[in-house]
Amino acid sequence: MPDGWAERWNLRLRFFLFFALILLGTSASIAGAMIYLAAAAPQVPVNALVLGGGVALFASAGLTLWVWLKFDDHVAQPLMKLGAELRASVHAGTPREIPQDTGRYLGLLAPAVREAAVALLEARADVEEMVAVATAEADRQKGQLEAVLRDLQQGVVICTLDHKVLLYNRFAHHLLDQGRSGPLGLERRLTGLVAGQPLRHSLERLTRRFSSGRYRSHKDGLAAQFIGTTACGHESLRGRMSLILGEEEREAIGYVVTFDKVTDELAAGIWRDRLLQDVTRDMRQRVATLSLSGEVLLRKAPMDDAARERLRETVDVETRALGERLDRLDQVAGDLLAGAWPMTEVYSSTLMDCIAARRSEGRELSAVVMGDPLWLSCDSATVVDLVDRMMNRISVWAQVRDFRLSTSRREGTAYLDLLWAGEPVPEPVLEGWLDEPLEEALGAMTGRDVLSRHKTDMWSDILGGGQARLRLPLAVAVEHQDRPMKSTAPLAPRPEFYDFDLFARPTPSTIGETLLRNLSYVVFDTETTGLEPSRGDDLVSVAGVRIVNDRVLRGEIFDGLVNPGRPIPPASSRIHGITDDMVAEADPVEQVLPRFYAFIGDSVLVAHNAAFDMTFLSKYQERTGLRFEQPVLDTVLLAGHIFGASESLTLDALAERFGIVIPVEDRHTALGDALATAEVLRKLIALLTPLGVVTLSDAIEVSNRQVALRRRQRRY
Repeated sequence: MPDGWAERWNLRLRFFLFFALILLGTSASIAGAMIYLAAAAPQVPVNALVLGGGVALFASAGLTLWVWLKFDDHVAQPLMKLGAELRASVHAGTPREIPQDTGRYLGLLAPAVREAAVALLEARADVEEMVAVATAEADRQKGQLEAVLRDLQQGVVICTLDHKVLLYNRFAHHLLDQGRSGPLGLERRLTGLVAGQPLRHSLERLTRRFSSGRYRSHKDGLAAQFIGTTACGHESLRGRMSLILGEEEREAIGYVVTFDKVTDELAAGIWRDRLLQDVTRDMRQRVATLSLSGEVLLRKAPMDDAARERLRETVDVETRALGERLDRLDQVAGDLLAGAWPMTEVYSSTLMDCIAARRSEGRELSAVVMGDPLWLSCDSATVVDLVDRMMNRISVWAQVRDFRLSTSRREGTAYLDLLWAGEPVPEPVLEGWLDEPLEEALGAMTGRDVLSRHKTDMWSDILGGGQARLRLPLAVAVEHQDRPMKSTAPLAPRPEFYDFDLFARPTPSTIGETLLRNLSYVVFDTETTGLEPSRGDDLVSVAGVRIVNDRVLRGEIFDGLVNPGRPIPPASSRIHGITDDMVAEADPVEQVLPRFYAFIGDSVLVAHNAAFDMTFLSKYQERTGLRFEQPVLDTVLLAGHIFGASESLTLDALAERFGIVIPVEDRHTALGDALATAEVLRKLIALLTPLGVVTLSDAIEVSNRQVALRRRQRRY
């Protein structure tokens, strides 16, 4: 493997040796001349010859050294810079032009290199434009598929055979964000988020069915259902696993799992079964008592008045108890029927707007929406059908065309009111309307059925001022929150929820042999109260973003504030913008770091000036019990290997070199710097490959060389 460090210094070393050879030749010539003069002119004093020769030698050495320094500064180093800039343009696709002052003493070479770089960038832009046009239709179709998966109200996850996630949708991300291995993400193991045994058992069943060929005649083919739980045990899941075959269907390469949350459904089923068992046992005892009493009466056995009275009381008590039990069963049956009907959360203003625009019978009716908006829990489609039917019937019965729709709330119940000028609808008339089928509802459902499904009623009464009202009580949505589903971090508009290239990735024997472009990284940054952890400075923020398959996953980020338990110095707040008020309600480091550790998993850690950030993470290992022993890469050291330690290697300088824009508001924030560092890392990996740095072991080796070089430089 070529040695990149030797490659960079070979050019300057060759020039140095060239000038050293000139100096050696000059010195030899001066020495030869002195020897010749000493032999040819013995009358010349030796001291004079030595003095003259020494002066000539030192003058030649000084002149040669000065010329070499100028040559190195004006030729050798500019050539290296031009080479690095051109290589960056070729391999990293940097959009910036080579600076004009680079290689100004190289004549036509520097302009020629700049023109070549510009031409290369223009050609690349043309190619990218053609590729973008050619793939626009594919992207459109892919976007439609992503939209379907993203908004599907069922969890969808695709995994490799070793349970590494290749695709997931938003519902799965929401439901499986409490696993012991961190939130759901690409290349994470699904068995860390869902109870592993049902998954492994289902996969074993399917692989055996496939290998035996039984799937061709099996009614479920290559699919199997299972019941499981999330890793934390908080949710019950009903899933279906389907095996994914390779292109020629000769081997299984992964599986897809779809699942629903059935926690409430299973709990309701258990409650129902227990209730039925209790009621059945109790009714059996009471029926036995009544049967025995009946036998006594049928035998007409002689008994005194007291015994006859006790028997009558027994029959009365047991009969009432049976009646109460039957009433309870009827109530439970109604509750189960209502609970089985799907209810959704709907905004009352939306519901009333739908009613006002319904006009199912073509009448020109006017409905003004009023009242404070509420979140309701109901089957909005059947409620709209019911109220629309009542509005049409009232319009004919009361000869009115103008209505008002209003919602109000009292305690835990919401009321949907239909108001009009006139008399209230008599109860018998309203009952008749409720018994009519709703044509566009499910099956032959009537208005009465809709009320039963919602466990409610409907009545009409009179208001003051000649106004009448039809009132429909509805349930208020419980704990509704009008915001996106909970997540550890906000998701990007189109987050990266899939990567099918991971199917074809070979598995190396060790992580050190893994290609840099195939590694999973967590690029992170920290913000602190100061720069000296040994003197009490603490974390105030930590953020990270994942890179999988050379893609920055902006939908998989970690961003957490940390309460340091001490005031943040104003000087530090001016840099990162985090104040005491912002961290007052934040979690302490003992709670934040375990979540970050779970987010990292078995990924490689990357940071810009990683030694600083790792020092802060290591500071808390005794308090948290965590050991951050993952491999660590430093973008400063990697950039130093590519561009040389003499170049500016700050994050801003590298971002400018690679054309990466860091928004001003994101600079010196943990998440903003982590995202910028992630983009820098991708560019560096592209530049390391032609230098022979292709695996993690290679990157660690050249990083260690950079560390050793910097230590030697500090000595001088």
